[in-house]
Amino acid sequence: MPDPFVFKPDTNILQALEMDDRVVEALKSLGLKCIDKRQEACVAAEVETLADASRYHDIPLENILSALNRLGVVPKPPSPDPDPDPD
Repeated sequence: MPDPFVFKPDTNILQALEMDDRVVEALKSLGLKCIDKRQEACVAAEVETLADASRYHDIPLENILSALNRLGVVPKPPSPDPDPDPD
């Protein structure tokens, strides 16, 4: 079994949300109001990091990182590449 992903200050919010549904719930419980569902995350989630979220929402970064890292999220294996074009 692979090691859990380690969430860091520079982790992109949208990428974090796509890893596991529990990430959505953890961020909501910390007070990030624009996180409802991955499909409905605020547009800034595409470019902001967890450190940005900490600053903009006045939530200590350590609280965010420890909440997410306690989840033990294991990264999903990469999708196989589509078959190369036979031409």
